[in-house]
Amino acid sequence: METKRVVFQIIPSLVPAGAERVVVHLLQYHDRSKYQPVCVCLGNPSGSHYELLVSQLGIPIHFLGKGARATVGLMKRLDALFREYRPTVVHMHLRGLTYAYPLLLKYRTPVRVYTVHNLAGYDRGTNFQRLVSTLAFRYQLGRVIPVAIAERVRQSVQEVYRYPNPPLIPNGISVEDFILSDEARKKWRLQEGIAKHTVVITHVGRFTRQKNHALLIQAVAQIHSAHPWLLLLVGEGELRPAVEEMVKAHGLADRVRFMGVRGDIPQILNASDIFVLSSRYEGNPMSVMEAMAAGLPVVSTAVGGVPELVEEGQTGLLVPSEDENALSSALQRLIDDTDLRRTMGARAREVALTRFDARVMTRAYETLYETLLNK
Repeated sequence: METKRVVFQIIPSLVPAGAERVVVHLLQYHDRSKYQPVCVCLGNPSGSHYELLVSQLGIPIHFLGKGARATVGLMKRLDALFREYRPTVVHMHLRGLTYAYPLLLKYRTPVRVYTVHNLAGYDRGTNFQRLVSTLAFRYQLGRVIPVAIAERVRQSVQEVYRYPNPPLIPNGISVEDFILSDEARKKWRLQEGIAKHTVVITHVGRFTRQKNHALLIQAVAQIHSAHPWLLLLVGEGELRPAVEEMVKAHGLADRVRFMGVRGDIPQILNASDIFVLSSRYEGNPMSVMEAMAAGLPVVSTAVGGVPELVEEGQTGLLVPSEDENALSSALQRLIDDTDLRRTMGARAREVALTRFDARVMTRAYETLYETLLNK
C-alpha cells in the first residue's frame, strides 16, 4: 500500500479572508487516498469557523503562538513539526514562507510551493520578508515554486523577481455552497429586518487600506435613486472605526449596515442584489467569485485579477480605481435597472459554475506537486 504524502499548508492564521479560504479549500478537497494534509498556523487560535471546519474534517491543526514578532520558541515549534511529520510537500501562504524557508533547506523537503496571493509588489511585506522572497524567487535559492493566482499576478512575479514562467493556478470556491433560493432569501431578509423591495448592495472584505472602504462610502453618498437601497459591509479590521465615522458624517447611518465577521456569507449573498468591490489592488478575489456563484452582478474597480473574473457589461461593471463618480454611477445604474441586474447575475452564475470550482484548483495543485516530485 502506497504511503500517503504529508502536505503542510502553512499560513499565519485562519481568520476569515481570501488566502485563508484557499487553504481551507485545499485541506477540504485534497485527495486523502494520496495525501495527509496538516494545517500549520503561525499564530494563536482565533475561534473562527474556518478552524472549526478544519477540525471537523479530522485534519491536524497546529498553532505556533506567534505574537507581534517572531521568537526562537516559534521556530523551535515549527522545527519540531518538520521533524515529526517529515512532509513531502510544504505549501506556504503569506508570511508562511518567511518562517518555513530555512527549514525547507534543513530537512531537504522535496516539494516547496508558495502561493502568491496578491500582486508581487504588495505580497512581499516587510523588509525581512522581502529578503526571503528575493532569495527564493529572484535568485531561486531553495527551489521554491511561486504560483500565481491570476494572469496579472503572474506578470507581476515576472516583473518583480524576473522569475521565468511561474505556474498559474486560479483560486477556487465551493460552488455548491451558493444555492439560489427565494425562500431562504425571504427568510434571511425577514430576520435582518430588510424590506422585500430594498436593493441590497454587499461588500465583503477586511477594513484595510487595500479594500478602500472610504471610496465606497464617498460613492454611495452620491446615489440618488427612487429605489430603496441598503449597503452591507461584511468584515472587521483596524479601519472600521474610521469608516463608521465617515458613514455618520455623510448622514448614511440608515443606509449602511456593519455586519462584522460572518459565517453565513452564502446566505447573505443569496439575499443580496449587487456585489461591490472598491479595492485599490487585488490578486484574484474569492469574494468576487462567490458573489458570481450566488448569481450577483459585480461592480468593482478594475484592479489586479478582477477583469479576468468579471466581463465588463456582461457579468458586471468595472470602473477605474479611486474614481468615486464612476463607482457611484455604476451602482446607481444597477439599482435602477432590475432587468439588467438579473441578466448580469444569471450570466455571472453560469461563469462561476464553469470556472471557479475549488476541486479544480486542488487537483491543479496536486498535479503540480506530482510534477515537482517526479523531477
